[in-house]
Amino acid sequence: MAYEYQFDSEKCWYKEVCNHYGTNKCYPGCLRFMEMHYLMNNSGIPAKCQYQIDLYPEDEDLDAFMQLKEIKDNIIDFVEQGCSLYLYSENTGNGKTSWSIKLMQKYFDSVWAGNGFRCRGVFIHVPTFLTKIKEGISRKDEDFELLRSRLLEADIVIWDDIASGKLGDFDHTNLITYIDQRKLNRLSNIYTGNIGGEQLSEALGVRLASRVWKDSLQVEIIGADRRGFRL
Repeated sequence: MAYEYQFDSEKCWYKEVCNHYGTNKCYPGCLRFMEMHYLMNNSGIPAKCQYQIDLYPEDEDLDAFMQLKEIKDNIIDFVEQGCSLYLYSENTGNGKTSWSIKLMQKYFDSVWAGNGFRCRGVFIHVPTFLTKIKEGISRKDEDFELLRSRLLEADIVIWDDIASGKLGDFDHTNLITYIDQRKLNRLSNIYTGNIGGEQLSEALGVRLASRVWKDSLQVEIIGADRRGFRL
């Protein structure tokens, strides 16, 4: 499905801070809205996840949240230096994916001016991505092929749920091909998963686990997800 621009002031990412919201200066030609709409809707971030949610840490996660806040506050340097992050937890629903999207949103917010409608970031749910690659052997999907091409060019890619299960040879080959190329080109990656260390090697294989684990800043979240505190 081709990209289609749709203006909706109620869905503006800046309505809480923009002085033009609710006035006659809030209009479809707003360049800030247009650029963010393009960046968000070409990133693959699920529509329900495109807007900021507030997260707050349990006591045991204060250090982890402060590390993530530091990355967020310096996201331009993080991306320009080709840095990578592995964000993981044994628990589900405690903000790993939300934090990864928050970091990408901050990057978009930092580069929208003068962006010229370029795709700068891509969100990949890894299990779905691998399934679609297999489906593409017999049936081509133009939208998916476009997404795949962007993986080699986007400034930052989120590889969500990369360690959901043990990879077979086919899945391993596809993932490591993309990730190796991105590492060689000094492009930034954010991985989320539910295991770390030796378990990651068992799930992803030694070579891929080395890229994801050893070549990344590792941040573990321990507690459960709670909402209401903005970082």
